[in-house]
Amino acid sequence: MSADLDDICRVLRDLGLTSYEAKAYAVLVQRNSSTAVELARGARIPRQRIYDVVDGLVQRGLARPLSGEVVSFAATDPRIAISGLVAEHRQRFSSLALNADNVSEELSGLWHSGQQEQTPLAFVEFLRDPASLGARFLELQSRATTSMLLFTRQPYVVDNNGPGLDATRRIAESGGDVRCCYEREVLDSAASVETLKQFVEAGEQGRIVEKIPMKLCLVNGTHALFSLTDPVAGGLTATNVLVEHPDLATSLTYAFEAMWATGRPVLDVAREAGYDV
Repeated sequence: MSADLDDICRVLRDLGLTSYEAKAYAVLVQRNSSTAVELARGARIPRQRIYDVVDGLVQRGLARPLSGEVVSFAATDPRIAISGLVAEHRQRFSSLALNADNVSEELSGLWHSGQQEQTPLAFVEFLRDPASLGARFLELQSRATTSMLLFTRQPYVVDNNGPGLDATRRIAESGGDVRCCYEREVLDSAASVETLKQFVEAGEQGRIVEKIPMKLCLVNGTHALFSLTDPVAGGLTATNVLVEHPDLATSLTYAFEAMWATGRPVLDVAREAGYDV
């Protein structure tokens, strides 16, 4: 088959014909008529397939049978045949476009509804690095209005906790609850003790406890920021989690109260350690 006929067959395939149908039609248009056997030979189509191929051409209007002693076939005028194939594609595309528009409208409605749904665990935020943890800790304190309960131990989340001091003063002045449990190591330096004194003067109630299980900040009874130390790596690695969930905050408040009950007032312990506070 010539290069031109190869191109013609390619276009016919694009219009929906099989490879054998395209080859058979390209050969058939060059003859007045042809029997199935002659067409198989001319188009190099296996004889066991030619009758299915011819039936396909007839059903699609590309060929018509001619009666006689031996049935032969003639090609439909290519202008009519090609127009018919294009019309089929246009009709199919129109139907597809209509269905696509309908599906688009339905999916659009589902999409808008989906935007109102909360992603599973959207109330949980994992803080991967110390900078993110420090920023969220300061932000959480600045948003505190009614209560702030903390477990604190070294290394501290931030070095200079001015927002925490402001939040303590603001909550205490409005009659809220600010309490913090510290490990005894907070008394290791005069600078740390001076900071403790500032928080107590701002309205915080602080107690020294034997051991802090984890760093924790509970705000307004709704938000819990905590750090879980890797049980294998120990203090070298921690997972920091911020959860907005009142039920979890309530459960952790019970844990805080149990720890709080074991502690002693921080300034009393500091005086026993020799500090003038």
